[in-house]
Amino acid sequence: MLLRRLRLEGFRSLRDDELSVPAGLTLVVGANGAGKTSVLEAVALLGNLVSFRSPPANPWIRRGLTTAALEGELEETGHTFRLRQELHRVGRLRRLLQRGSRRLGAAEYLTIFPVVALSSADRQLVFGGPEERRHFLDRVAFHLNPELLAVLQRYRRALAQRNALLLQGGSAAALDAFEGDLARYGARLALLRQRALLAVEEFLPAVLDALGWRAARPFLRYHWPDGGAAEDEAAVARQLRSSLLRSRGVDRRRGVTNVGPHRHELLITVQGVHAREALSAGQGKLLAVALRLAAMAVLERRRGSRPCVVFDDIDAELDSEALGCVLRLLAGGGQVLASSAHPQFLARHGGVVWQVQEGVVTEAGGSWQ
Repeated sequence: MLLRRLRLEGFRSLRDDELSVPAGLTLVVGANGAGKTSVLEAVALLGNLVSFRSPPANPWIRRGLTTAALEGELEETGHTFRLRQELHRVGRLRRLLQRGSRRLGAAEYLTIFPVVALSSADRQLVFGGPEERRHFLDRVAFHLNPELLAVLQRYRRALAQRNALLLQGGSAAALDAFEGDLARYGARLALLRQRALLAVEEFLPAVLDALGWRAARPFLRYHWPDGGAAEDEAAVARQLRSSLLRSRGVDRRRGVTNVGPHRHELLITVQGVHAREALSAGQGKLLAVALRLAAMAVLERRRGSRPCVVFDDIDAELDSEALGCVLRLLAGGGQVLASSAHPQFLARHGGVVWQVQEGVVTEAGGSWQ
């Protein structure tokens, strides 16, 4: 699927415009603060409903306005259609999601135009806390099975209800009522994550080879302290239910639930040492890129076509050799938008050039070849 046109209305500091988006590589260049990251963010937000900026540096809706909109003209197998997202600031942020004239829920919308977003924040996949890696697995799991979103929402709802009971001193019978749902949805969530990890692991070695990885190979494991030995969902649910029962005393004292998928971890080790301790900053960034690209390969196999990729500050923390490997791998097909404040590093790799200056996007005199 290709993004052919991108319409911006009231989005950050970017001028309202409709941009023609080419296939292949588009290099978005400009000084720091010019708005190049916002261009890539608009594409990622259009497809994913979330930003790769964590947290977003500024509101998506331009200062002084109460609404903004992103609209993409998408092409798939010769057929074109419009995907639109309206943002309304009325107390809290509200969204209107549409395909053509039809309104969509988030779960259906998210299956249409998934975007693989890479940025300097990706180093948190290696050096950050476990929530970053859980979120990574959840996104892969969703694209393998969109049921993931509903399962995750139901698990979080049951978790919030149990936590509220713990704080209120709820009875054992009341806890029993919520722990059944928590164990059932938790088991389903954990198994969906494990399957996502297996899919990523299938592609990761080849991606690391293509990126010129020289360190010892990383080992990935879904750390599941409250169970995980069984593959049968009902058996996993029983394990989790037993863990919840055993943990009640500690949970009552702390006022929170201490077992379950919200505490699970994607462990990444190198020769038995946590990757965050074993790898340099550059190696960690390259491994994070490899994880994103392995997830891209999973998505490509699932959908039958390569997803759109946005890569913010593509040359940050990558040496010229690693950068060349990344660009050669991305050049294998599809659509890539990459930003840099140093376009001379990218000149030899070809691509259409967009210049961003004070929020205005212009095509800068053709392409580098």
